[in-house]
Amino acid sequence: MDNSFLIIFLLVLAILLIKYYTPKIKGFIGENKASKALKRLNNEKYTVLNNIELNIKGSSSQIDHIIVSNYGIFVIETKNYKGWIFGYEKDQSWVQSIYRYKRKFYNPILQNQGHIYALKHLLKNYKYLRYYSIITFTKRATLKTKTYTDVVYINKLVKTIKQYDSYHINEQTKNEIVSIILTAKTNSRNKDKALRVNSIKNHNISCPNCGGNLIERNGKYGIFFGCNNFPRCKYTRNKK
Repeated sequence: MDNSFLIIFLLVLAILLIKYYTPKIKGFIGENKASKALKRLNNEKYTVLNNIELNIKGSSSQIDHIIVSNYGIFVIETKNYKGWIFGYEKDQSWVQSIYRYKRKFYNPILQNQGHIYALKHLLKNYKYLRYYSIITFTKRATLKTKTYTDVVYINKLVKTIKQYDSYHINEQTKNEIVSIILTAKTNSRNKDKALRVNSIKNHNISCPNCGGNLIERNGKYGIFFGCNNFPRCKYTRNKK
């Protein structure tokens, strides 16, 4: 009797764990595919920031990918759903259809608008930034959407970004924006390994490689100084 109870308990626990972790695993896979695709962008023109979590006015906003570029700021929401995906621009919910199974999920365009709102609040001193919302799906999905916002497959993601080619942000402003986002970010997915960035510009510590500002970072092996022009400049030094 005791063994039967234990087996039932373990089965129920396994089912609950699978139900809880499967969406997270699928989400991670989708984000990873998008991250790999974004590596094809020229890193001198585009700075890619993956998995950024911001806490704005007590509300958390987890953003899959932010790209700070000379052409504007791209905010990307990644979905790894399978089946047919139906939805319109302003619908509250979209529908995932797999044969007879149908499931509603929150409109990712509206979801991404929330992410852009958080970024606008963070970057409120930069009044004339251009933000581009892109929703990207893996090829597991068949898109049946009708939207003005770009909703594309991951293999079309880089091409979609490159179609916005009007120059709006100079190099200095781009670097400042990257530094602000990295400084503000939290990362509840893995707080122990989170990169906590604190500006030390007032200490007049300059990067010997590019002349940028060195900022204090808390990494895996302790506190160190890194250039705020990362990833274009990868200079680091230990804190003494």
